[in-house]
Amino acid sequence: MSSDKPENGSISIMALESGIKYANLEEAPDEPLLIEIVGIRPNDLAVISQRFEIDLDDLQDVQDLDERPRLQIEDKYTMIVLRVPVNLKEEEREYSTNPIGIFTNGRDIIVIQNDEVPLRKQKLRKRIYYSTTASDIIYKWLEIVIHSFETTLDLIEATINETEDVIMKEIYPSQLEWFFQLSRDAIFMETSLKANMKVLRLLQRYHIIGRLILDVDILEELEVDLQQQVELGAIYRELIANAMSAYDSMVNHNLNKVIKTLTSVSLLVSVPTLIASIYGMNVGLPLENDPLAFVLIMVASLLITFPLLLFLKTKGLV
Repeated sequence: MSSDKPENGSISIMALESGIKYANLEEAPDEPLLIEIVGIRPNDLAVISQRFEIDLDDLQDVQDLDERPRLQIEDKYTMIVLRVPVNLKEEEREYSTNPIGIFTNGRDIIVIQNDEVPLRKQKLRKRIYYSTTASDIIYKWLEIVIHSFETTLDLIEATINETEDVIMKEIYPSQLEWFFQLSRDAIFMETSLKANMKVLRLLQRYHIIGRLILDVDILEELEVDLQQQVELGAIYRELIANAMSAYDSMVNHNLNKVIKTLTSVSLLVSVPTLIASIYGMNVGLPLENDPLAFVLIMVASLLITFPLLLFLKTKGLV
């Protein structure tokens, strides 16, 4: 029984009862199968649609990165769509979460993913390969979805703490770029978690679907875990908002300090400027014929400016 996780752009086929893996569907026997697709390929979807009598349009819906979580019950199969986080460390990404699809006819189960689900505990994925029924696979995948949000929210929390420390050391806006992105991610995470919660509650309501019978107690335990992630998502969103408010306050405070300093410097410069302007007029002025006039005027300017500088220093304005 293999426990190797699937790679992007791959299809994994395993017999549920024996744990034997097969290279393609043509080799797979007519017995309960677990099929996992990572990185959707049109040819795979066409073969699955034909063999398991699943509407090809429903299979292709998972490719739409805007697809919302839902539970769809048809005559020959049930479709569960959930949203899972993407790897937030990838800079070139357009979405914070993307959809996965779980299809089952009560005997076989097909899991379709756009990308590998980010997990910290890889043992959760390995446990899938020890499941022998479609319902057990659904429980395991619900655990994976919940844990993927836990993993991603832990990353957001670590970044919040790190950025808050840096903010207190007066960071520059360029250092906030990823933090701004995470604030956006946190909002989408919370939205996806709430949508997943609606699907989980629908599964509790329609727990008997043809040959598929789900254990309500297990679903309730999963709901508690999912609710914890919903609450954590809301908490981290608030923490991000507080950190951004602190940053805005710090920027405004520093700006006020700069403006006060510039105003004080302008006041200091205005005194010698005023004296120079007066003695630049083409009219009769005191000391105009004195050879020491320049020195005396400079000394007078300094005698006025230095006391003013000391006064501003005592007030903390320069």
